[in-house]
Amino acid sequence: MRIKILIADDVWQNQSQIFWNYVRIISENLGYSRNGKVLRHSEADIRRALTILNLSVDIDATIDQLAQYFHFRANLIETTMATYLQTPDEARMLFEEVVAHYTTSVTSRFNQGGQENTRVYTVKNGVPVIAPYNKQKGHKREIDYLTAISNILISHHLAGEDFDQDPHRLPIVTESGIIQGAMSRRMDGAYPSCVNPLAVWEFKSYYYTTTFGSKISDAVYIASLDGYERDEIFNNTARRIYTTLFLDAYSAWLKQGKSYLCRLVDLLHRGLIDDLVIGAEVLTAIPKMVTKWSSSEPPSN
Repeated sequence: MRIKILIADDVWQNQSQIFWNYVRIISENLGYSRNGKVLRHSEADIRRALTILNLSVDIDATIDQLAQYFHFRANLIETTMATYLQTPDEARMLFEEVVAHYTTSVTSRFNQGGQENTRVYTVKNGVPVIAPYNKQKGHKREIDYLTAISNILISHHLAGEDFDQDPHRLPIVTESGIIQGAMSRRMDGAYPSCVNPLAVWEFKSYYYTTTFGSKISDAVYIASLDGYERDEIFNNTARRIYTTLFLDAYSAWLKQGKSYLCRLVDLLHRGLIDDLVIGAEVLTAIPKMVTKWSSSEPPSN
């Protein structure tokens, strides 16, 4: 399968905050999705919603742009993103292909009960990486495919540079040993580390989820918080931290969570997420991301 990298469209990245205010309010009023379809709101729909909300409709240019954006958002989700999202079997197959192509050996680690709970892979031209299991039980207990695939690819493309695969601390920015900025959450990964990171990332894969729970909806609000904190750090320190959200699971996101995919597409184009990586897109997205990280100016301390 030929895969292109999903990047924010320049046309929509350059919109004003007022435009995004309208996107949020119109989407909330008219809905993000219905009957399994992402909604494409027409200019007439938008005018009707503004009238109901007792808001001015004397914004012709904005209404036309809003209608175009809603059409763009729906197409992006139902064509491009739908192609990248994977079922558990598809994710397993991609994991096996990546292991075969990019690793040379594996060591298993076991818990006290004798059950394998982690694998450590030796990566070609990279540092060893951890492939954890998911938190499911029974036949649903498998390697966390998205995390494992991504760790292997990041390691390979960093070509021997180390990175933090399992941070146990908050990301911070320091100068002369003094904390100048800090984020609120522990991330799933950081490069080169959680101290003065150039990049941080989060994994959201729900291959065996049967109901759309709070953890999935929380991904939107967490990504928004990360973006605001990243911007705050940049404004205070001039330190650039790239934020990435990796997500996968066809059923959870495309069948149950289309409205939240809409919100994530909005965050991407508002600039609150630097990279939104969908399922199988890791194959082409990660090399480009690593190049971007590596070309960033590292802090002196």
